[in-house]
Amino acid sequence: MENKELDQYMKSLMKSAASAKETHTEGSPAYFKSILKALSSGPYRQALYEKILAQAVKEDDPAGLHRFFYQIAKIGLLPTIGGYDHCDRLWSLLDLLACADADNIYRILPEGLPLSSNGYPMYIHGTNVLLCLLYNTGDKAVYAQDAVTAKAEKFASSKKPLWERAVISCLLAVLYHDSPRLSESLQNVCAGYNRIDTAPYRKMQCQHAYGLLMLARRFWSAEEFAAVSLPEYKNFSKNYAEWLLAQTHLPDELCVTYEAPLTEINAILKKPAAVTRIYQQYLNSDSPYLSAAEKKAWYLDTDRMLEELLGAAPGTFR
Repeated sequence: MENKELDQYMKSLMKSAASAKETHTEGSPAYFKSILKALSSGPYRQALYEKILAQAVKEDDPAGLHRFFYQIAKIGLLPTIGGYDHCDRLWSLLDLLACADADNIYRILPEGLPLSSNGYPMYIHGTNVLLCLLYNTGDKAVYAQDAVTAKAEKFASSKKPLWERAVISCLLAVLYHDSPRLSESLQNVCAGYNRIDTAPYRKMQCQHAYGLLMLARRFWSAEEFAAVSLPEYKNFSKNYAEWLLAQTHLPDELCVTYEAPLTEINAILKKPAAVTRIYQQYLNSDSPYLSAAEKKAWYLDTDRMLEELLGAAPGTFR
């Protein structure tokens, strides 16, 4: 895509950079924190969807889709806002898996995390099933898998929106090595995604459906994976899925590169995802308005995560 089609996107980002420069030293961690927050906001993502993704879909360009998927997932994983515990990263994690980037899964859900309990129910169930998949291996039972899966199965069979139930069903299918269930659930993920309350431009491609597919490929045998049927839906490209499965090496290429004074953003987005850090934000609070459970709740420690991502000194953003 020619740069002129993204002029407005770049001009807006340059304004954010100029604003950041008014209060922070250019190139400092605080400067980039301000810019990365802007980059993560809706208007910037919308520009990428409407310009880059639309053209890649129109041209049925799998390499172009991969560059877009990679960039949008890495932007989504920037630790710029919080409010939940580690479940807050589930959607962007599945989006990153759509690029066949499975190595970062152990950074986004590192060993030692507790089960998720503070967040949106679908995110909680999905995160906890993934933790069981990653760390309950062989004779090693880190998490109470029976309890996790019982709750997840109850959610998957509830009257919650189809898309939410189907995502959890997919994750359970991967955990159980259940090819027929994964095939059916992937179809429902794509169908249900078009019904959720999100911007129309996001519905052009069900990015996380590819991620769920690639998750199974990572943890299943070739014979098990060969039994999976690809979804038949307008927001799922079989051409991209087949192209992705055929690749032996995928570069970390961006669909848009940033020019001075924002060139460092390119390197930041290509770094491994920030390792998830959590903390009990209100543990020592004496507020009478917080319950004991609320005081014990875990939250993403986005300041620490951003410090580590940017190579800043500990405490920089405190």
